[in-house]
Amino acid sequence: MKPIAASGIFENPPSLQDVIHRSVAVLGSTGSIGVNTLDVIAHARKVYGEHAFPLTALTAQTNVALLIEQARVLKPRRVVIGDTSLYPELKAGLSGSGIETAAGREAVIAAAGLPSDFVMVAIMGAAAIEPALAAIERGVIVALAEELSRSESQA
Repeated sequence: MKPIAASGIFENPPSLQDVIHRSVAVLGSTGSIGVNTLDVIAHARKVYGEHAFPLTALTAQTNVALLIEQARVLKPRRVVIGDTSLYPELKAGLSGSGIETAAGREAVIAAAGLPSDFVMVAIMGAAAIEPALAAIERGVIVALAEELSRSESQA
């Protein structure tokens, strides 16, 4: 099955005028769920304009190269790398972009607390709990997604 965002199945796209202004934070943007979430947002921007679904934050634990690439293309307000040893690379990679950068566990939690309308929590395991709670405490829409390994999904 092809992803909807990649297939262009709508001859006349439905009106999303009531929702395209909603801001989004994607925690765990470099995993498969985060990548697919950003694919949908990128597609919406192609159809509805570059300001559709503004991104307040993108976070990743270690995949700094992909995080930098995502940030340069999608222009979130803030980008956070969980592994503090990778912060110099993140900062250098986004230098001059105007995008705020941060690093560490507390910065990931803070990203979940930034003003946004929707938070996609695509962080694996127990590491998702504190960021999810930070978003829930704000009373926004929170989507929790957990990717199962092939062996887990067959159990």
